Amino acid sequence: MEIVDDHKDRAERMKLLFELNKHITTLATGTMLLMAGFYERVFKSPTWKELAAVTFVLFAATVLCSVFAMFSFAMYSRKTHNTPDDPIEWGAKFFTAGLFTLILGVMAFVIFVLKNL
Repeated sequence: MEIVDDHKDRAERMKLLFELNKHITTLATGTMLLMAGFYERVFKSPTWKELAAVTFVLFAATVLCSVFAMFSFAMYSRKTHNTPDDPIEWGAKFFTAGLFTLILGVMAFVIFVLKNL
């Protein structure tokens, strides 16, 4: 009975991680769209333009990592659990990388905005 419960718990965690990655993807994509739309309107003569490009790249990397993590979590099944082909290993790596790039992207964006106020 414990094995079935463990599988159900793990499957539920995969669903929750999938949903979390959907939210991260939405936030990063929305930020990229806002940056592209308001860049010239808000900042007439921006300084540190390279930082804006770095911010955009970091958010794009966040989206890619989150999408790959979602694919990994969606591929979870009882058959692949604890095998060399277990997609959760890759999903965890992509999830961690996505969070790291999201944090760096937010920090770069805040620095860019503060520098150009």
